[in-house]
Amino acid sequence: MAYEEKTDWLPDDPINEDDVNRWEKGIKDAHTDLAAHKNDMNNPHNTTKAQVGLGNVDNVKQAAKKDFDQHEQDQVRHITEDERVTWNGAQLSKISADNGQPMFNLTTDFHTELQNYPTLTYFSYDKTAANAPPSGGRGFWTCSIGKTYGHVIVMTNDNKTFRKSLANNKWSDWIELENTEGAQKKVNVHEGKSDIHVTLADKDKWNNSQLFKVTADNGQGKLYLSETDDFHKIVPQNTGMVHFASAPNTVNGPGTSVRGLWTINATGNYGQIIAFDNANKTYRKTISGGNWSDWVELETTAGAEAKVSNHAKDSTAHITVGERNKWNAGQLSKITNDAGGVYISIGDTDDFLSKIVKSGERFGTFYSTGKPTNAPSTLSTRGFFHFTATDSNGNGTFGYVVAIDYRNNMFTNYVDGNLGWQGWNKIETESDAQTKADKSLADAKNYVDTNYSNQKLTILTGSNAIQDARTAGDVYPSGVTLMDVGQENTTGYPGKMGFVKNEKYNNYRFTQYFYNNGNVSYSYAGTGIWVRQWYPQSGWTEWQKISGFAHANVGTTGKQLLNKGEHQKIIFNRTIKDSHKAFDTKNSRFICPNNGMFLVNAGLYIESVQRYANYEMEVYLNGKIYKNIGHYRNSPDDPSDSKQFNIGIYGAATVPANAGDYIEIYLYVGYDGDVQRYITDSSGWYNYFDIAELGGQNFPTL
Repeated sequence: MAYEEKTDWLPDDPINEDDVNRWEKGIKDAHTDLAAHKNDMNNPHNTTKAQVGLGNVDNVKQAAKKDFDQHEQDQVRHITEDERVTWNGAQLSKISADNGQPMFNLTTDFHTELQNYPTLTYFSYDKTAANAPPSGGRGFWTCSIGKTYGHVIVMTNDNKTFRKSLANNKWSDWIELENTEGAQKKVNVHEGKSDIHVTLADKDKWNNSQLFKVTADNGQGKLYLSETDDFHKIVPQNTGMVHFASAPNTVNGPGTSVRGLWTINATGNYGQIIAFDNANKTYRKTISGGNWSDWVELETTAGAEAKVSNHAKDSTAHITVGERNKWNAGQLSKITNDAGGVYISIGDTDDFLSKIVKSGERFGTFYSTGKPTNAPSTLSTRGFFHFTATDSNGNGTFGYVVAIDYRNNMFTNYVDGNLGWQGWNKIETESDAQTKADKSLADAKNYVDTNYSNQKLTILTGSNAIQDARTAGDVYPSGVTLMDVGQENTTGYPGKMGFVKNEKYNNYRFTQYFYNNGNVSYSYAGTGIWVRQWYPQSGWTEWQKISGFAHANVGTTGKQLLNKGEHQKIIFNRTIKDSHKAFDTKNSRFICPNNGMFLVNAGLYIESVQRYANYEMEVYLNGKIYKNIGHYRNSPDDPSDSKQFNIGIYGAATVPANAGDYIEIYLYVGYDGDVQRYITDSSGWYNYFDIAELGGQNFPTL
C-alpha cells in the first residue's frame, strides 16, 4: 500500500502506534525504491545531454586520466568525510548578525519581542524596554519550538548578570547571578552555618530512620479497605508498617470506619493493628502464629481516669500507708515451709548443729528427733534459729538456736565466730526463773535508788557533756542521754545551737539526734531535727534532716521589662510565705538555710506579640545556670506586631545545695521586631517562685 501522508498536524496532537508504524513503513518503502533506482545504470529517466546543459559537449574525453587523478587527490579543493561530519554537527542556524553583532535590539518589551525571535539568538536591549533589567546590555535567548518555554540571560553594562525563565507562557522574575568573588563570599558565609548543614552523624541518623513507605504520596492511607475486603486477608499480604483507612463494614473490621496503622512481620503471621474511628474511639487487634484476636476497644484517658478514680475509692482492694509500713516492718524472710510447717528436718543420723548451719538459711524453724549428734535433748524437739551470717565451712559466725522438747523443756545454744558453739543451756522453769527475776529486780531497784536520780541518768553536764560533734561514738556512755549544744558551735552539728539526745545500746547500736531550737524570730531560723548513726568500722554517718523542712512562696509586683538577647534575672520581690526567712527580696534569691535537696517550681506570664519568640526559663545556683526548666519557641506564619497575646512558661527542678548556697530564676529573652516584651503584673498564680526542701541529707559541696 502506498505511503499516506498527514499534513494537518497540530502542536498538541497525540502520536500513536499507528502513526509510528506508518512512518516506518514509508521510510522502508522509500529506501527500497531508492536502492533499486541507484542500481539502475540504464538511464531509467532517458536523460539527454541537452537536458543537463551538455548539449554542446562532444562525446569525447575532456581530460586525461592522470589529470583527473591529480585533481581528485587535491585535498585543498575537496573536503574529507571527517570534515563533512564535523561541519554538519556545527552551528548551522544563525544566532548573530553577519558581523558578529546582536541579531536585534529590544526597545519596547522583553516578553513580547523575545517570543518573536528564533530559538537561540544573540541580542541587545535598551534599559527603557518594559520588563528589562535596570541597565542596558546584551544577552542570549533560547526557547522551545512553540516558544512557550525558554530562558534568557543578559550581561548589563554595569557588569551584572541576570537570568529570567519562561514556563508555560509565564515569565519569572529577574534573578541576579553572582560573580565568582561574590558567590564565594556567600558560599563562605553559608558554609559556616552549622545549624543548616548536615553532619555525618545526621546522615547516619537519617539513614537509620524510616525509609520504608507507610503512607500514600499525599500523606493519606497507603491502602483503603472497602466493604468487600477482609482485614484477615489483606493485612498478612502487606507486611511491614502500613497506614490504612477502611469502610464502616469491612470484613473482620471493628464495625466502624477507621484509620490506623498495622505492623506485620515478613511472613505475615505476627503483628498488630491499631485503629481510630471518628467517635474518638481506639481499637486494637493482634495476629500471633497466624491466629487473629478479637478487636479490643482501648480506653480513653478520661475513661481510664474515671475507672482508676473509682478503683482508688475501693478500700478493700488497696492498702494504706500504715498497713504498708506495718507489713514492711514484719517478717519478710521465709521461716517455715509452704504449708506452715518446719523449714528443716533433722534426722537420727544428722549432726544437729551442722544440719542447721549448712542449710544456708539465717533464720528458720526446725524439727529434730532425739538421736542426732549434738542434740540438746534425748527427746524430739522443735524450735527456731537465727544467724547473722555463715562462713565458707558452713559454720555460723554469730547466732543462736532455741529448742523445746515435748516435755516443755527449753534449751538455747549460741555460736561465736571466734569461739565456736558455747554449749546448750537449759532454760529455768517459770517458778525458778520468777524467783531469780524477783531478786534481780529488787537488787536493781535498790542500786538505782541508791546511785541514780532521773537527772543524773539522762542529762550530761559539765565535763561529761560532749560538745564536739567530731568525737567518736565509742566515747559516749551507754543508755539514753541528753546534752546541751552551746551557741555558735561549729564542730559539725547541723545548727550552731540546740541539744542532743543519744540512744546508745552498744558501740554497734548507737543513734544520735540533734534538735535545733534557735529563736525563729531572729537569725536562727534553721529549726528542725537531724539524725545520724555510729558504727565502729565506718564512723559517723552524715546528718540527715527528718523534720522542720524549709519552704517559701514568692511572687512579683508590677511589670518587668525584658531585655532582648539577654539572660535576665527575674525580680521576685513579694514574699507570700517563708518558713525560715530564707528568701532575700532585695536580691530575688532563696538562700538555703541548711544542706539538703530543694524542689524549685517557677512560673512566668509574658506579654508578647505574634512574632518569632524564644524564651528559656533557667534555675541558677550560686550565680551559674543549673537547669533549664521551661522553654517556649514560636515562629508564626503570619507575623504581626499588632496581634498581642500572653505566653505562660512553667517548670520545676530538684536542686541539691548546701547551707548558704543561693537559688535564682533567670529568663533568656529572644524575639524579632522592636515591640518590647514584659513580665506581666499578674498575681501569684501566674508569676511565682516556690521552693520546698525535700530532704536534709548533707550533700557534697557543688
